[in-house]
Amino acid sequence: MLTDVLSRLRCQWCLVVLMLLVVEASPAFGAESQGMASGRSHYDAKCASCHGASGKGDGWRARLSWLKLPDFSDSASMQARTDDYLFRLTKQGGKSGMPSFGLELTDLEIKDLVVHIRSFAKAPEPPKPVGTAR
Repeated sequence: MLTDVLSRLRCQWCLVVLMLLVVEASPAFGAESQGMASGRSHYDAKCASCHGASGKGDGWRARLSWLKLPDFSDSASMQARTDDYLFRLTKQGGKSGMPSFGLELTDLEIKDLVVHIRSFAKAPEPPKPVGTAR
């Protein structure tokens, strides 16, 4: 009788764990619902000291070093960089001193971070037609 009770408890425990895993993996409850907030918080914690709060490459660490960091608000420069490139650079680090965050952030967190980095670059304004200036 005691083994039946223990067996039932073990089965119920397994169901609870399974439900928690399903809820955690669901976009409605998981990290995807945090999206930009997650990217922003990771940027503030890990990137802003070098790349600056507004992504211009003017963080306090950049000012102390000789490196010129990319300006994330420069839309022409950012269009030349693919999301995959930004993802790999963030995950693996770079030769120019960019640290690797692959052990600190999940792939989903890095993707959210790339989305946040992209938000610094505004769409380029269309050129004004000639002869319409007043």
